[in-house]
Amino acid sequence: MNLIKKYFTLIVFALLGNLAFAQVQDPASPGFDFTNPDTLTVDSSNMDPSLDMNNSKDPIDPTLKPYERIVLNVDSATNLITYSGVVEQEESGSDSLYLRTKRWAEKTLGKDTKIELDKRNQKIVYIAYVPAYSYLNKYTKRNIGRYEMRLTIYIKEGRFKYQISNLVHESVKPAGSTKANRNYFEYYYTSITNVRQNDAVLRAADKDLNELINSYKAALREPKIIDEDDW
Repeated sequence: MNLIKKYFTLIVFALLGNLAFAQVQDPASPGFDFTNPDTLTVDSSNMDPSLDMNNSKDPIDPTLKPYERIVLNVDSATNLITYSGVVEQEESGSDSLYLRTKRWAEKTLGKDTKIELDKRNQKIVYIAYVPAYSYLNKYTKRNIGRYEMRLTIYIKEGRFKYQISNLVHESVKPAGSTKANRNYFEYYYTSITNVRQNDAVLRAADKDLNELINSYKAALREPKIIDEDDW
């Protein structure tokens, strides 16, 4: 009789132990510990990367990035913003390149352009002016004065080199003033005040100067010779 009682008691304790274990391990039960790091698993595959789980609970807008200023080429010898390049054109003679350069300058550069010739070194220097614009959108632009530049052209047989430097922005004359404001590009480029405004001038100028360079290259290309039999 005592043996049966002991056996019955052991069965009851075993059942109670299994029930208690099941209650602790069942996540659906009120006794489940959600804060226990041993039982909490985080699936990071579907998490928003803009959330910093360690430092902040607030989402960070990925579109908010620091403003990046325009990067221009600064000549290491002169510390001046400089546009330059060499174009190989083996089929062109130096005389032909010189004449085309002269025609392009007369057509493209302002009337106030000053010319310095150095025939010995096959070099032409233009102290030139071109209109300056700000671009409000793709189809609208506004005049903001003019750019002064030193355009140097080197000509040799079968090639030429261009170099634009000493760039100055001369603004529109203010009402009631006889003198326009003049600022070197290097001032705009290094100034720590009115950064976005100065940068906007440089970006518009960079667009116009590259178009000017492309115009010059196109003017110096050799015309295509059409074979009389090819018609």
